[in-house]
Amino acid sequence: MQPMAQRINPPARKQPIRPPVGHEHTGRVIPRHIAFIMDGNGRWATMRGLQRSVGHKYGREHILTVAEMCYDLGVQVISCFAWSTENWNRPQPEIDYIMRSTEKHLLRFVHQLHAKKIRFMHTGSRHELPESVLRVIDAAVELTRSHTERIFNLVLNYSGRAELLDVARQMLAQPLPAEEITETAIDARLWTAGLPEVDLLFRSSGEQRISNYMLWQSAHAHLYVTDNHWPVITKQDIEQGIESYNRSVHQERRV
Repeated sequence: MQPMAQRINPPARKQPIRPPVGHEHTGRVIPRHIAFIMDGNGRWATMRGLQRSVGHKYGREHILTVAEMCYDLGVQVISCFAWSTENWNRPQPEIDYIMRSTEKHLLRFVHQLHAKKIRFMHTGSRHELPESVLRVIDAAVELTRSHTERIFNLVLNYSGRAELLDVARQMLAQPLPAEEITETAIDARLWTAGLPEVDLLFRSSGEQRISNYMLWQSAHAHLYVTDNHWPVITKQDIEQGIESYNRSVHQERRV
């Protein structure tokens, strides 16, 4: 595995998307944007005496199920953390499996999104991703570009720190005067430019940490952690996450 270059190549600049508007339904506030940390695929498989790759397979196939649960509840943007830049340190057979799986199955998944008028986006560095995977990602983005109401954001080869470093390098390269370095200027240079901030950060598999994920975008997000592993996340888990988010929202309104 080649070491990462000092300059992280950002993804292609996204076209602006009309920010979805959160809404209340039966007395509940539905988060506009849920960002998932899809943890526990390997542990789920190991607990059953299966290879870790089997867990990744079940986890991958479960993404659309979870996404449909969220969209049915009124969520408009879903981000799924599929691969961190730190994951390149994993065993090579596992890396190879994830990359082959992405190349082989992503377009079929995106055609299912396209049929439901859901836009596909990619957030992450293009550096180190195989050219074959990049071609599939680019084709997926182009296929669904016209959809704006609901969005699925695949977070692949991502690091929150690397993203913020890239923003800083963009500003230095221009160069940008100090008085023009604002939150709005940073928002416009993020890899997620055009997406609303994260409302609910949802982690499976029980670990109480955010794993360098959406650091800027989750500044005001509510963190919800379930002990259930990603391949067995249910609608009840999602509902419980939204209920926890609502308790936080109502508490904040009372302050």
